[in-house]
Amino acid sequence: MAVDAPKNTAGPEPFEVNLTVTEKGNELFNSWDRPTGKLFKVEPIKVASRGKFLSAVVLFKGCKPDISGNCNAVIDIVAYDPKGKIYGEMPRVELWQQKPAPNSGYTQLSRSYMGLVIEPKDVPGTYRLTVVARDLNAKTEAKSEARFEVK
Repeated sequence: MAVDAPKNTAGPEPFEVNLTVTEKGNELFNSWDRPTGKLFKVEPIKVASRGKFLSAVVLFKGCKPDISGNCNAVIDIVAYDPKGKIYGEMPRVELWQQKPAPNSGYTQLSRSYMGLVIEPKDVPGTYRLTVVARDLNAKTEAKSEARFEVK
């Protein structure tokens, strides 16, 4: 006698984003583009060094595919200095567009990211970055935030 597998009644996977600022952007991009089978962990920075290139990367899952199976999602990334002033912004750039939606349960690296370099004249304190992702197919959004210190 065959037993039916339990049916998934949870519904579609929620649209989620995770913003991380790392000093190891190149290693992340290389590992993602040319997988070796070794696990690469995205290391968020806690304290940023002045003059070093930082990558604010977005990982996501759960975008709703269109009838062709493709995502249609954009992001706004904004960086704020410790005084709350906009330090940099990238409005309405590609998260994942006209590309197949990741399989359920899988995380995908966004096509766009923000590069930052903290200059010697920049004020010390806590820098904050925000991302708002919009899934245009599902008409929903997801948000994430990252922070790091500059001495």
